Amino acid sequence: MENKKEILLPSKRYKKADEQDLNLNIGLETSQTLLRIGDKDIILDIDKLYDKERNESNKYKIYGKLKMVFRNMYSGDTSYDYLQKRVYLNGRGDGSDNPTLAGFLPYDEFAFLRRDLKRQIVTPTSGTTGNTLGVYNPEFTYTGPTGHTIVTPITAPYHNWNLYLSYVYSGDTNYQMTYTLTGSTKISFKSGDGIPFRLSNTFNSYYEFTAPVEHGMSSGEFVTFSATTISGTVSGRTYYIDSVGNETYNSEKYVINILKKEFKNTTSIPTLVIGKRCIDKNNITGSTSQYYIHKHKLLTTSTDYIMDNIGFESPIWEEEKKILFENAAGADDTIVERNRMESILYDFKEPFVLTGLTNNLGYTPTEVYVTTLFRNGNGYFNYPPKVGHKFNFHDTWIDDHFNGTDITQPPFEKGITGSTTFSPNTPQIGYSSFTKGNEQVGSILTGAFVEYNKKDLKERIISESFHKFTARKDVFDYKQDNSTIFSGSSPTNMFGLYYQPHHRVKLRELSPYTENAKTKDIFNLPENAKYDSAEGVWRWRDLYDHGYVDIDGYGTKFPFTNGIHYVKNDINFYLRNERFYTNKQDGISKFKNKKITDC
Repeated sequence: MENKKEILLPSKRYKKADEQDLNLNIGLETSQTLLRIGDKDIILDIDKLYDKERNESNKYKIYGKLKMVFRNMYSGDTSYDYLQKRVYLNGRGDGSDNPTLAGFLPYDEFAFLRRDLKRQIVTPTSGTTGNTLGVYNPEFTYTGPTGHTIVTPITAPYHNWNLYLSYVYSGDTNYQMTYTLTGSTKISFKSGDGIPFRLSNTFNSYYEFTAPVEHGMSSGEFVTFSATTISGTVSGRTYYIDSVGNETYNSEKYVINILKKEFKNTTSIPTLVIGKRCIDKNNITGSTSQYYIHKHKLLTTSTDYIMDNIGFESPIWEEEKKILFENAAGADDTIVERNRMESILYDFKEPFVLTGLTNNLGYTPTEVYVTTLFRNGNGYFNYPPKVGHKFNFHDTWIDDHFNGTDITQPPFEKGITGSTTFSPNTPQIGYSSFTKGNEQVGSILTGAFVEYNKKDLKERIISESFHKFTARKDVFDYKQDNSTIFSGSSPTNMFGLYYQPHHRVKLRELSPYTENAKTKDIFNLPENAKYDSAEGVWRWRDLYDHGYVDIDGYGTKFPFTNGIHYVKNDINFYLRNERFYTNKQDGISKFKNKKITDC
């Protein structure tokens, strides 16, 4: 197929940019003359000067709104006295309609900003009020809970969660992964092996393979399979993709179809295989995609940000709280809270300076991440969290990927340190189960599962990473290890809550198209240029200037003042219940259940 090519006029800075007059027009009849050497030779053009300063600045102030999207769904019981007083009990609380006194953890255990705070109250003493002069001797008293940990208005933003800035500095092709089907059918593989597929249908002339994530492949391309019964040379395991999708809406993103004649008669097709995208079978090495896990490195510490309530926010969910006739500890008329609407503002104190960093592709990063880590400040949860990806979460069973107890190995997040030292019914006032500031600059965390193809010069996010945490059974028991409630659950593989820790913040924009050239002048090539030895050309993507946005919306146009780019990045933070969130199969969205209506 002939490639469409466009001649880029010398009057265009980028492929899709508007034409500019780059000529210097000098009229023959004019009273103006060129400046001589030694005279003032700088002519100020405000627009050009602003544009120059804007693109030379590498300082970015990152801030935004963080909205919690969560429903507290796990009902259980606790024997811990302190927690019994705060559990949101099912029913009225007198035991008549809830004999086991089961309920939900208070929302403060999940909140960005806790409200169960210890506060100081200042009461003036007699003789210091009104018009009476004298020495001011106020009385200090305190209010708020102190029976477990002490949370103050100053420490509240850092007790449950911590925010950081991070960037992708490397890619891990040896990260251990597992994909499990119902009935314990599973396949273990390394991140560099590719993405999992299951043999979903066998027809007269072809096989249908379905991936639990978007495969990124097209009809006419190739796929290289590996499995227990598919081995040998790479060329012998690379198959032509006859078509993508089936009769179901949106299935072309998940389904590939391969003719049976592509396989040898002796080849046995297993239920689960691992596949890699290949563009050209005659150049398998140069056109096969690479697969790896992003490795993040933290750029800030746990206290380098400010968090506060947002004003004038209209909630879309109702708060769930009530007055109990009697709580589990026997106290009367207690207010308990299960859920509340929470939108907060975050602001990193100092501008981030984009200099001296190199990403996993070998050039200056064009994006950083707001990394949100659950801190487990009260010690009620097993720690550190486990890491998984989209295909590790299922509607009715738990993936074997999360099975394990060695916190130094996957699926645990090895970059998070700290441990739980609290013992129920042995209150330790002022204790912390997570040493403040353990995650310092340079700490390494696990990120997204990614595909990169040398021809495209672009990463494709297969799946974001997710952190999963579970409540300690000796603190709050909601039957998290009961396999009759959620298939596959066990003491070493419990179901719980999960969230996405890394959210992208775009700082610069690379063009959606690629440029190429045959040249020996490598010193003037962009830093993201890559050499294609098969075709003998250099390929790269243009780095757009700040303030330029093409007709397709690619580009950056941040407010810029005082030498700083102000980057607003709002985040909808989804904290999901693994058991009750039943929209996880086949790329989180159930495309098999979607229907086209009103069309």
